[in-house]
Amino acid sequence: MKGKHLKGEERYLLNLLEGTKTRFVIPVYQRNYDWKIENCKQLFDDLEDVISEGVESHFFGSIVSKADGPDTRIVIDGQQRITTSYLLLLALVSKLREGSIASEDDNLADMINEEYLIDKWHKSERKLKLKLIKDDQAAFEAIYSADAEKFIQDSNVTQNFIYFCGRIDKTKLTADQLRDAIERLMIIDIKLDKEDDAQRIFESLNSTGLDLNEGDKIRNFILMGLDAQMQEEYYERYWNEIEKNTGYDVSSFARDWLAAVRRKTPAIKKVYSVFRDYVKAEAFDTKALLEELLKYSKHYKAINAADSGNHGLDAVLRRLILLDMSVMDPFTLNLFEYRRCGEISDQQVIEALKSVETYLFRRWVCKVPANALNKVFETLHSEVLRGVKDGGSYPDVLNKVLLSKEGSGHFPDDAEFMQAFEERDFYRIAGYKYYLFDRLENGDSLERVNVVDNLRDESFSIEHIMPQTLSTSWQQDLGDGFAAIHARWLNSMANLTLTAYNSKYSNRRFAEKRDMENGFKQSGFRINHFVCQQEAWGEEQLKARNELMKRRFLELWPPIESDFEWGNDAYEEHALDDDFSFTGRQIAAYSFMGSRFTAKTWVDMICGVLSMVYELDPVVFHKFVPEGSDFPGRYFSRKESDYCFKVGEGIYFNPGSSTYVKIETLKIVFEAAGIDCSELLIELYKSKIEDPS
Repeated sequence: MKGKHLKGEERYLLNLLEGTKTRFVIPVYQRNYDWKIENCKQLFDDLEDVISEGVESHFFGSIVSKADGPDTRIVIDGQQRITTSYLLLLALVSKLREGSIASEDDNLADMINEEYLIDKWHKSERKLKLKLIKDDQAAFEAIYSADAEKFIQDSNVTQNFIYFCGRIDKTKLTADQLRDAIERLMIIDIKLDKEDDAQRIFESLNSTGLDLNEGDKIRNFILMGLDAQMQEEYYERYWNEIEKNTGYDVSSFARDWLAAVRRKTPAIKKVYSVFRDYVKAEAFDTKALLEELLKYSKHYKAINAADSGNHGLDAVLRRLILLDMSVMDPFTLNLFEYRRCGEISDQQVIEALKSVETYLFRRWVCKVPANALNKVFETLHSEVLRGVKDGGSYPDVLNKVLLSKEGSGHFPDDAEFMQAFEERDFYRIAGYKYYLFDRLENGDSLERVNVVDNLRDESFSIEHIMPQTLSTSWQQDLGDGFAAIHARWLNSMANLTLTAYNSKYSNRRFAEKRDMENGFKQSGFRINHFVCQQEAWGEEQLKARNELMKRRFLELWPPIESDFEWGNDAYEEHALDDDFSFTGRQIAAYSFMGSRFTAKTWVDMICGVLSMVYELDPVVFHKFVPEGSDFPGRYFSRKESDYCFKVGEGIYFNPGSSTYVKIETLKIVFEAAGIDCSELLIELYKSKIEDPS
C-alpha cells in the first residue's frame, strides 16, 4: 500500500453522486447492507436538525473508492452510508410521485431520479447507478420498481426504505427542505490510485486504531458548537475540572452518570450515542449540562478517593474500593447527590453503605455470579426512594429492597453464608486478600495496622499455620489422618493468618513457629491471639479456630434487618433477563428503551413491546416467520385470526399463553433482533396477585 496516494477531498455528498458517469459498485468481499432502522432514524433526525438549526453542513463520514474504468467506482469503505443515501433519495422520489409531500418544483422527482439514482442512457438494462451485493441488489431493484408485491420483506434494504417513506409522511419539512438538508451532508471523498491495494486499505481502515474514545466524543459534542471564546471559557471552568475529578477517564464517568440518571448502563461502545440522545431528549443547554456533569464528577472523585469529609464514611468507602466494586458507582453517585441536597445524614449514608458492603462480601464468599449487580445498582436508589416517600428511613428501606432480591441478585442468609465459609478457599483469592485480612485484623478499631500497604509491598504475607507441604514431623503431629486433615483445612480461614516473617516460619513445626523470635507468641496481630495460646496445631485447634472465625465473619458482615413494610400500591422493577420468576405477579407498567407505558395485563405489555420491536427491526420478524413457519409455532403466524394481535404488516401474534411463555418469547425475539434484554424493564406490584393473562 502506498500511503502517499491516499488523498481525501471534502465535498458534499450529492456532488459525489450526481452525473450520469458516476456508478458505484459494492465489492463482494464486503458484508451485506446492515444498517438498522435506528441508524436511519439518527440520519433523518440529523437532517431535520440541519434545517431547524440552520446548520450549513453536517459531516456524514468518509467514502473510500477506487476507479474501475471511466465511469465506475468500487466502494472500499462507506457502503452503508452510500446505500442509505440512495434509499433516502428513492423514498423521497416515491413520496413526491404519490403526492404525499409538497414541492415548489413539479419536476423534482424526475430530477432526483435521473441525476442521482439512474443512468437513463446506459446501454445495460441495469439503469441503477448503485450495484449492491446479490441479495441486497434484488431488494433494491424491487423497491425501485415500486411494485409492493415484489418487495423482499426480510431485507434491511426494503425495511429501511419503508422507514424513510414513513418518516417523510410524518415530517414537517417540505420536499425542498428535505432535499436542501441532504445537500448539506458533507463527506470526505478518498480516491485510491490504481496501484493502491484496496483490500489492505480496507483492512487498515477497519482495524483498531487511535480512535476518539467516548469521552473525547462527548467533549466534542458539548463544546464544538460554541464560539471560540465560549469554548475556552467552558473548557477551563467546567471540562478541565471534570477531567481532573474523573482521573481523565471521562468515558467511565459518563457511563456511570448515565446509569445513575437513566437507571440503565449503556454498552461501553455506545456511551457517546446514548449520552447525546439523552441530552437532546432532556433539552439541556450547554451550561446547565456542564454544571450537572461537574457536580457529579465531584461526587465521583469523593467516592473513588474516599474523600467525603467524614471519617466514618471514608472508612467504608475505602473498604468498598478494596472490594473493587465500581459496579455500584451509579448507586453511590445518586446517594452522594441525595446527601448533597441534605436529604440524608452522613450516619444514614454510612449505615446504607455498610449494608451494601455486607451484601457484596457475602455474595463473594458464596460465589454468587456478579452479572446481576449492574441491574441491582442501576435501580437501587430509585427503589429506596419509593419507600422513603412512604415514610421509611433510607437505610431501613434499602435493607428491605436488598432482602427482597431473588435469584442471582439475592442477599445470602446466614445459613448460605456459613456453608460457603466452610467450603471456601480463602488463600487463592487474588486482590480480595487486601480487603479480607484488613477487615479481619482491624475491624472498626481506630488503632489500625496498615495491612493493605504492607501486603502490597510484601512486608506482610498470608501464612499457612499448617504448611502447604507437610514434613514428616508435621505428619506425625497431625496423626494417622494427616492427609484428610490437610486436604480439609489447608486453605480454610481456620488455617490462615497474617505474618511479617513468613520466610522464617517455613515448614517448621507449630511449637517452633509459636515460640521462635518474632513467632506467634510475639505477634502484634489481633488475628493471632488464639493461635499463640495453643499448645499444638491439629484438627481440634482448627475446628476451634474455625468457630471463632465464623463468629468473627458474622460480627463483621452481620445479617441485615428491616421493619419497613410496603404499601398496597408499591411496585418493584425487573429487567426481562433478570433471574426472577414473573409468574404469579401482576404487572403495573413497563419501560422499553427509556419510554414508560402503563399496562393492566401481560397481554398489553407483550403486544406493545412486539409492535415497537417490529418498528425497530421488521426484518427480524419476516426472517423467523416465513411462509409456513411454525416458529414459535403456536404464537406467530402470517395469517390473521380472531384471537391474534397484528404485530406489523403480515405478522400476527397469538397472546393466549402463560406469563412464562410470554417472557420466553420476548427473550427469543430480543435475541434475534440484537436487543439487550435490559432494554425492557417490567414494573410489578409487590403483592403477589396472580394475573391470568
